[in-house]
Amino acid sequence: MSKLTKIYLITGFLGSGKTTFLQKQLEQQSHKVGVLMNEFGKTSIDGTLVEEQDMDMIELTNGSIFCSCLKDHFIEGLKELISRNLDCIYIESSGLADPSNMVTIVDLLRKQCRYNFTYIGAICMVDCLHFFKEYEMLVSVGNQIRHSQIIILNKVDLVEPSRLNEIKELINQLNQKAYLIETTYGNITIDQLSFKAESMQKPSETSNTTSNRPRTITITVKESNIEINDIITLLKRIKSHCYRIKGLLTMGDRTYKLDAVQDKLEISEYSKDVGKHHQLVLISSIGTKLIRIIQEEMPKALVGQININIE
Repeated sequence: MSKLTKIYLITGFLGSGKTTFLQKQLEQQSHKVGVLMNEFGKTSIDGTLVEEQDMDMIELTNGSIFCSCLKDHFIEGLKELISRNLDCIYIESSGLADPSNMVTIVDLLRKQCRYNFTYIGAICMVDCLHFFKEYEMLVSVGNQIRHSQIIILNKVDLVEPSRLNEIKELINQLNQKAYLIETTYGNITIDQLSFKAESMQKPSETSNTTSNRPRTITITVKESNIEINDIITLLKRIKSHCYRIKGLLTMGDRTYKLDAVQDKLEISEYSKDVGKHHQLVLISSIGTKLIRIIQEEMPKALVGQININIE
């Protein structure tokens, strides 16, 4: 008989800290672990960041795992990971994902999978700095809260105590049964994650459909003598039009990690050996209009040095 595989779902809006939290959970694990990574666009960035030796990973891109466009692939991916006799599986969903139908998907998986597994529950990462703006912007943000058993209030150091209390009040209105944890940089130990079966929400229809999905734009930087400051200038000019910007860029012998959420832009040198990378992924609600804005705001040094593709 195969071992019982525990499945955990990690949700949270774009830039809330899901990947950082997952990385820290993986560092604490002494068991055989699998990861199913869901990227909304065609290009995977987070999968590169969490790859670990001796870790099983499956990446599903170009949509939400809760949408009909990827749901069957999601179930097949979980079946494949469970068959590998893992101790636990972490699912990191896209930041735009609406997990309202996760329990329904688990029921379908149970009918199709001959191996032993149990769905422990969902962990939702909340970006306290941008939560209210994100909640008003997309229905999926509220549904991520409603269908989670643990809600991690991340980046609490960036908000005033009064603001944090307002966030807690709204979350309690959406989900009174969830266990709330406050932290910064996703610093949570495995022992802090306490799930209760009675807090599992009844499934409902997901808001993720092929018709309402935001567009993803990929910027590919040519291998030339481009300065990182020119890239930073461009991102500062266009970031207000994007839900999220992220990527790894190799320039010379240095690789930079770039990450923008709302008005906040972070750039740092990335020391891990991941080979050469030349792409940035932009997720936006304005679609092809963003291409025109990029072209208009591009510093002269970047003209002819980057390719722009919409997915």
